Amino acid sequence: MAITQARSYRNSAPSEEELPTAVGTAPDFGVAHFDLQDVTSGGVCYSTNGGFRRFQSGGDLMNQIWVTNLDVVPKQLPSLRSNKFLQTKLTTLAEDLGVELTGFKQVNGVDKGGMVDVARVLSHTRDLVVAAYPWKAPDREWNKARLSECIAELLPSVERSVPQIEVALRGAYQSWSSPQMQQKMMYDRGSRMIYFRRNRVQHALDIMRTPLPTNGWYQQTFLGLDVLLDPGQPTLVEVAIEWRHADADTVSLIAFGADATNTLIRRWVSQIELIWLLKYARITVLSAYAANAAAPVPTQLQLPNVIAGDPVYQLSIPHGLVAEAHWAGLARPIYNRVKRQSEITTTSVWYRAMDRAISFQMALAAKELGGNVTGYGSGGVQVRMENMSVQQLLEVADAVGASHPCLASEIVGRERGDS
Repeated sequence: MAITQARSYRNSAPSEEELPTAVGTAPDFGVAHFDLQDVTSGGVCYSTNGGFRRFQSGGDLMNQIWVTNLDVVPKQLPSLRSNKFLQTKLTTLAEDLGVELTGFKQVNGVDKGGMVDVARVLSHTRDLVVAAYPWKAPDREWNKARLSECIAELLPSVERSVPQIEVALRGAYQSWSSPQMQQKMMYDRGSRMIYFRRNRVQHALDIMRTPLPTNGWYQQTFLGLDVLLDPGQPTLVEVAIEWRHADADTVSLIAFGADATNTLIRRWVSQIELIWLLKYARITVLSAYAANAAAPVPTQLQLPNVIAGDPVYQLSIPHGLVAEAHWAGLARPIYNRVKRQSEITTTSVWYRAMDRAISFQMALAAKELGGNVTGYGSGGVQVRMENMSVQQLLEVADAVGASHPCLASEIVGRERGDS
């Protein structure tokens, strides 16, 4: 999205004709700000229906869903959700809205703590989710730790486990990339950690245009790159990598296998990742699997029209939050209750690979402009940059393809896979 469009980002709700009567039975969403970052401490909460009130501990928050400023919430308090519920931290969401989330802070009767603005976005996001998906019991089906998991549970299951390629899929999966970049300069006290992010709706649409493997897998015996790169036949490739076409900084930035949630040594790549790695490395193919065909995501799994059916929805923060949760839900590993472990799906590998390819280009542009990249993924790049003017920041945002820079006062905790 262009910068001029991003400045019009609005806290919009769906229209009356878009909302089913089920909205009335869904739980309210509110914001709970703990004073000491601990569930046993007190704090202040706010919801659009209940207003402000103090609470003594997390156990006092009942009867609706409270999205908190806590990184972890105990399972025995089912009304609470952590900072990870929306993929985007509440502090980051507040900064998107131009406010700082500080809890209860009123000046001349007007809230200056950011809670009213954030709560309105949460309420509108809830309304959109209820309007967009086939809820059976909207008063009870919000029991997952993340909105992406709630949405995924509402979508039909169309993917089956493929034991033949289970090892390859697990080896090819990578979500958040964590480069070990060498700091090139000593930053002064005016330097900032900035998260440059693409428009959430547009990024979701781009991810979900990715053709997915279909119609079964077989072991590929012809290991020539021309065969393995055929877009009509998606491949999973076991590789040995020699970094001969890239300097040390670029190799660090690629962060192959440097996933904050995964300590496995990677040897497998999907076709999407293989294509862009070939620009920087010499690849030796060790083995490969190929799918018989590729096809778009099934219609029943695509973004609902109420979320992405009109370009103007890209200007809405609630629409963006739901769109991000939708694709992230499809890209999550699926828990197998029989095996008692998570299974990686072809959809999760292909969507994460496309996200990493897009986000890497953003990271590369940020590095070339002098930034020290500390992570990228989910359609954005986290980078420390020296102090600069607003105009310079907008120019960097344009260069990396971001909708706008988030001037985070702390390291932005991003979605790092679903494990």
